[in-house]
Amino acid sequence: MPVFNWVALKPNQINGTVFNEIDDERILEDLNVDEFEEIFKTKAQGPAIDLSSSKQKITQKGSNKVTLLEANRAKNLAITLRKAGKTADEICKAIHVFDLKTLPVDFVECLMRFLPTENEVKVFRLYERERKPLENLSDEDRFMMQFSKIERLMQKMTIMAFIGNFTESIQMLTPQLHSIIAASVSIKSSQKLKKILEIILALGNYMNSSKRGAVYGFKLQSLDLLLDTKSTDRKQTLLHYISNVVKEKYHQVSLFYNELHYVEKAAAVSLENVLLDVKELQRGMDLTKREYTMHDHNTLLKEFILNNEGKLKKLQDDAKIAQDAFDDVVKYFGENPKTTPPSVFFPVFVRFVKAYKQAEEENELRKKQEQALMEKLLEQEALLEQQDPKSPSHKSKRQQQELIAELRRRQVKDNRHVYEGKDGAIEDIITVLKTVPFTARTAKRGSRFFCEPVLTEEYHY
Repeated sequence: MPVFNWVALKPNQINGTVFNEIDDERILEDLNVDEFEEIFKTKAQGPAIDLSSSKQKITQKGSNKVTLLEANRAKNLAITLRKAGKTADEICKAIHVFDLKTLPVDFVECLMRFLPTENEVKVFRLYERERKPLENLSDEDRFMMQFSKIERLMQKMTIMAFIGNFTESIQMLTPQLHSIIAASVSIKSSQKLKKILEIILALGNYMNSSKRGAVYGFKLQSLDLLLDTKSTDRKQTLLHYISNVVKEKYHQVSLFYNELHYVEKAAAVSLENVLLDVKELQRGMDLTKREYTMHDHNTLLKEFILNNEGKLKKLQDDAKIAQDAFDDVVKYFGENPKTTPPSVFFPVFVRFVKAYKQAEEENELRKKQEQALMEKLLEQEALLEQQDPKSPSHKSKRQQQELIAELRRRQVKDNRHVYEGKDGAIEDIITVLKTVPFTARTAKRGSRFFCEPVLTEEYHY
């Protein structure tokens, strides 16, 4: 017969698939295989192979062994045990004394999937009570019988996994907590960021003064709208305007983003999951301590507890500080910590800083272009002054001068558009907002609107 070039599944890939539920041999019994061969056979074929007999031989090969485990479970256990390259005695002894040098933590975690079930334990105990020969059992069954006799097996395996992963867990969780702390504290304490928000609030209230009452603050997602609000000529956004205002009038706060630390890293942290992981580590430590008192004071457990209990305590302290610092900064900006996790809160500032820096760059580029235009105009004026009055080109001198004058007026107008508001300079707008209260729809607003908040407590880390 010709070869059918399919991609076959490996034995360990069959579990849970449809192939566990079909019987291909029964299909062959129903078909006329002679006719099938005649239709598809190739030339120079040897004698046909009896598939049913070959399968029967494979089945009979292990027929002298008794298997108590479910077939797929036994097969997967065999694969796991082969990876370890250890005997059943070596594995069970290592578990009894928490020996992670003999059994790597990765293997321990794989083996935890094969903790004997209550039903399996009953089957093995019955087999022993009936005094049936152990040598008739398969290798996997003999291992499982010995494995199931380890006292407090689940607790010991859990402790081994906990000890084996403890250092890595500390190294993974600590930087995440530190980034939350640093980002929260730096954002809340940044006076420059506060001034930027003050400018945004002033401009926003001024823009809305003819249509709606003034507001006392805004939701952080409003910062994204600064890019959507464009000037009349559509050449710049409100954020470009704010960037120019800051550079011209409040240059000392222009680098406000340098006061914000680890914000991008904090934005990637799931604080809820980190705090759950910290609690899980505490449960693992409690279980280890309990086992230590029940296990004749095992030296390995004693050393682990002495060397790592302090590290866990420090991690727990960091977790408490991170939680408090984050709740503090979220409330400080008028948000709800329960509905505003770090993955929502910090990205607002990441986007704002990125957009602000880009606006600064684009403003600088526009300024250079304007400067280049001015230099070109001055060069044209100089050339006109040098022209001979009797030359034919002098006739058009007046027209060229008028064109240059018009370009200069446009250039000045563009500059004024950048630095001035609708009815005056930004400084005037701020002054008016500080001295003349706006009347909101439901409440009046006085000069306290721009008072700096009094910090009643400081956050130390």
